[in-house]
Amino acid sequence: MTTCERQRGFTLLELVVVLGVLGILLGAAAPLAGAAIDAGRRQEVGAELDALATALDSYYFEHAAFPSRIDATDFVGIHLQPGTRDTAIVDPFAAGGAYLFAVDTSANTVTVRSLGENQRDDNGGGDDIVVVVHGAIPGARRTYQRLRIVVERLAEHIESGGTVTGNWTAVRTAMGLGSEYERDGWGTTLSWDASTFTLRSAGPDRSLGNSDDITL
Repeated sequence: MTTCERQRGFTLLELVVVLGVLGILLGAAAPLAGAAIDAGRRQEVGAELDALATALDSYYFEHAAFPSRIDATDFVGIHLQPGTRDTAIVDPFAAGGAYLFAVDTSANTVTVRSLGENQRDDNGGGDDIVVVVHGAIPGARRTYQRLRIVVERLAEHIESGGTVTGNWTAVRTAMGLGSEYERDGWGTTLSWDASTFTLRSAGPDRSLGNSDDITL
């Protein structure tokens, strides 16, 4: 006797039920996938803003000022490694646009912002991700570094009978120090008082005679 087995297919109702279940699963998975993508972008933004802050600190230490643009040629590739196609300055939430970048010369700060998950500029509020770099910190480091070298050279200069009269430019030149020692770490010309052998930096506010002056 020959037995034939008939393969049973899905009925229309069963297909509808299966498709409905798949739709529910996909609908639940989509927000989870979106959340995972946003979490990855937030992590990327955090790492890039940290790198930007370090690079801006380095730039200020060298130039006593911040770059005027985030893509300045003397910043990207020198103080900041650009990444593939300059991705180091591209906001992952900005559809290929760069991080928002603003220099405040009065406060001596620079602010770098990501648009955040809503992909909208909330002016630093909302879900914007923000880092602020203060020029006072690298400026102070550079000032103290220069003053330490000046102290050593000044002592040698006086011991050898060198002159310390005139303004700071004249004294600096007589000591054999280059023009990079003309200014402090905030870009302000140092002030020399020949009568008291006092060298003064105007400090972060760039104004002599205030409490933040640094005196040698």
